[in-house]
Amino acid sequence: MIAENGQGKADYYEYLDRCCQLISETYGKPNRAEWTNSDYVRLSNILFRTTKVQISPNTLKRIFGKIKTDSRYYPQKATRDAMASYVGYSGWDHYVQVQELAEKTVARIPKPSVEIAIPALPAIPSRQPVRRRNWLVLVLITATLAVALAIILTMQQTESDVSAQLICRNPLGENPHSAVFEIRRSAPDESATYRIQFGDGKRRNMDVADSVYTHYYERPGRYFAILERNGKPMDTATVYLQTKGWTVTANMMHDSSRVYPIEVHNLFTNGQRSVSAQEAAHAGVDTNRTFFMEFINSQPTGIDGDNFELITHVKTSPDRAGVRCSQVGITVWGESSQHMFDVMKPGCVHWIDLQTSEVFKSGQRDDLNFLGADLRTGGMIRLKVVDKKARIFINNRKIYEARYQKSLRRVYGVRIQFAGIGTVDSFELRNLKTKEAFPGNF
Repeated sequence: MIAENGQGKADYYEYLDRCCQLISETYGKPNRAEWTNSDYVRLSNILFRTTKVQISPNTLKRIFGKIKTDSRYYPQKATRDAMASYVGYSGWDHYVQVQELAEKTVARIPKPSVEIAIPALPAIPSRQPVRRRNWLVLVLITATLAVALAIILTMQQTESDVSAQLICRNPLGENPHSAVFEIRRSAPDESATYRIQFGDGKRRNMDVADSVYTHYYERPGRYFAILERNGKPMDTATVYLQTKGWTVTANMMHDSSRVYPIEVHNLFTNGQRSVSAQEAAHAGVDTNRTFFMEFINSQPTGIDGDNFELITHVKTSPDRAGVRCSQVGITVWGESSQHMFDVMKPGCVHWIDLQTSEVFKSGQRDDLNFLGADLRTGGMIRLKVVDKKARIFINNRKIYEARYQKSLRRVYGVRIQFAGIGTVDSFELRNLKTKEAFPGNF
């Protein structure tokens, strides 16, 4: 019998064991026998920060075999996707495909279709007939196989009941864009809550009976929409809104009903490095309230998202009504993920977010004081990524360094966001290996 992705039954646990070992090595403590309860608590927090999937310490203990159960625990698909993502794969299916490909290149001794650990039998006196011993062994093996088969079939049924795919029928467009999403489910669970996170800060709860939804995207950029079941990610779809050069869009805090495109001809090419308050007000922005200005250049490139350098000289907003934190945010969109971080006045670091691919940190639960800087009079920000190792510099001082696993692949655009009126004096993004330059450099 064949299971998901062509796996034999025994491969369920073989691949799971390999993934657990990879996680242990990535975590930095390969010998799990030495792990304490605090290691499982810490790993649970790390997995949540990097994958947005909550896996409790007790669940991790069952997966890693720390907590012994009558039958081997096998986690659901969303959990396995998160585990695979943590060690550098796009999901469990991708991880399994890589394992299968590796196995095909190595001669292997054929295995039984099911591997069951047979408990040791009690010692049998030598005077007992051999035929009697063989009969007992046969009964025990048959019973064990029957129980194992029932467990695996139940597990397969449980997995298929909650499997679902999120597909965008028209993922490419210009600004604005109405995206059509299709949800494909093998067997909807009417007791579960399904929701789509559209990647632009908006979300929508789903009716189990519906399979098609639309969403209106108002800003250019690359979005990673996520299908959730009971708050846990199940699948991701990408939506990409391209631009023809630099654009600027404004929005106001606590007003999610609309955004304000601002028409500025030849932005960044004719010496104009910012948008004035008068231009923002003319577009409909209430400049007496807290507002944000986003400069976006969204177009596919051949630049390697894991080997590039970005350097920009910026000035954040001067003190004015509606601006307290005087912040700037940098985002580099990749094909499969993104790099993103904020720089704010030191007193505002609570609101900072930091992401390098699957590695995510928030000022609301992490110490991000190193990203606190006052750039109202100007400063230089540099992001350098070499072989999946990201470094952030402010005014030539390295403030952060982190290695990640999930490749961005190609660069698909950038965003520079200011609170209030900000200025971009220069911008340069280049591939470190090929020296290819981003078309929006100035």
